[in-house]
Amino acid sequence: MYKKLHRRLTCLFTGIAGAILIIMSVSYLYMSEKELGQNHSLTFNSKVNSFISSLEQQNTLSWEWLSKTSSEQGFLLALYDNGIPISYNRTVLSDEEIALTDEAAAYAQKKYTNLKSGSSYLASHAEFSWTSKANGAYLASIVNIRKNNGILTALILASKKSFMEQLKRQRIRFLLLNISGILILLLFSYYFTGKLIAPIIESRQKQTAFVAAASHELRTPVAVICSAVSAARAADGAKKDHFFQIIEEESLRLSTLTDDLLLLNRSDTGRLLLNKQPTELDTLLLNTFESFLPLAKEHDITLHIKLPEKNVPSCNCDGERIRQVVGILISNALNYGASGCYVKLSLSYSKSLFWIMVEDNGTGISDEDKPHIFDRFYRTDKSRSAKNHFGLGLSIAKEIVDAHNGKIMITDTPGGGARFFVLL
Repeated sequence: MYKKLHRRLTCLFTGIAGAILIIMSVSYLYMSEKELGQNHSLTFNSKVNSFISSLEQQNTLSWEWLSKTSSEQGFLLALYDNGIPISYNRTVLSDEEIALTDEAAAYAQKKYTNLKSGSSYLASHAEFSWTSKANGAYLASIVNIRKNNGILTALILASKKSFMEQLKRQRIRFLLLNISGILILLLFSYYFTGKLIAPIIESRQKQTAFVAAASHELRTPVAVICSAVSAARAADGAKKDHFFQIIEEESLRLSTLTDDLLLLNRSDTGRLLLNKQPTELDTLLLNTFESFLPLAKEHDITLHIKLPEKNVPSCNCDGERIRQVVGILISNALNYGASGCYVKLSLSYSKSLFWIMVEDNGTGISDEDKPHIFDRFYRTDKSRSAKNHFGLGLSIAKEIVDAHNGKIMITDTPGGGARFFVLL
C-alpha cells in the first residue's frame, strides 16, 4: 500500500513540477525565438538599406561589384530593367537561382503593386518573408530605383536556413534540458515523498506494534482470571477465597492497563484534555513526596525532597496530570531501586522555566536503552519485567508533558543511577 502511495505521490509531484518547468521553458523559448527573429529581420533590413544606399550612388553598375557585394552580405541578387531581367542574372546566377528569383519577383510584384518607382535620389523598397516550396524560407526585399530614365528593380533574397538551424539547435537544447530537469525532479520527488511518508509508515508500524503488545498484555490477566474462575468452581471454601483474591488482583491489573491505554488513545487522537490553572508546584511536589514515603520505607529506600528557598510563582498547568508524571517517575525509581539507595525529588525555577528532577543512585539505564525508554510497552531485562508494570508509565509521562508543551529528559546520575528532568 505504501509503495503504491509512494509511486503515486512521486508521479504527482513530478507531473506538477514538470508541467510548470515545461510551461516556463516554452514561454521563455517563445520569447527568445521571437527576439531572435526580430534581430534577424533587423540585421537583414540594415544590410538591405546599406546595399540600397550604395546602389543609389553607382552611376554605372559593375557586375563585379554587384557579385562581390551580394556575396559579402549573404544575398541572392537579381536585377530587372523595366521588368526585364538584365544580363547580370544570366551571367552570375545559376538556372536554379534564376528560377528562384523570378518566382520571388513575381510574388513581390503581385503583392506590392503600389510600390513606387522611386527617383534618382531615393529608392522605394519593401521587405517581406517568402517561402519557396522547393528551397525553403527567405527574407526578401523588392527595390525600385530610377536609373537613366528607366526603373531598375532589384530583388534581394537571404536564406533563413542558418537561422532555422539555430532555432532547431536551441529547441533541442531546451528539450534536453527539460528531459534532464524532469528526470532530476523524478529522483528528487521519489526521495522527497519517501521522506514525506516515512512518519506515516513509522506511525502505522508503531500502531500495529502497539495493538499487538496491548493484545498480549490484555491476554495475560484475562487468561489468569479465566483459570482462577475455573479453579474456584472446583475448590473448597479456603482455596476458593484464594482464587477470588487472584481474580480481584488481576481485575485491578486489567483496569489499570485499560485506563493507561485509554489515556494514550486520547493523546494520539488529540483528546487528552488538560485542566490548566495556576498551580503551586512546590506544594504539589511536597504532597506527592509525603504520599510516597510509606512505599519508600517498604523498599528500604531513602526519599529526599529539595524545594527552592524563595517563593516560586504559580505554574499554569494541570496539577493532577503533573502529579501523575511525578508519581510515575518516583514509582519507577522506588520499584527498580535496590535496598539502601536513595531517591531525590527537587524543584528549581529560572527564567520562567520550572525544572522538576527525580534522581536515584540505583543501577541506572544503559545508553542502549535510553532512546527507547519512552516507547510504549518497552521493557529492559533489568527493570521492566515486574508483574505490575506494563511498560507504559514513561510513555504516559511523556504524553502528558508533551501536551503541556514541555520536555522530559534523562541523564545519568554522577556515580550511577538515573536522573529525569521535567521542563515546564
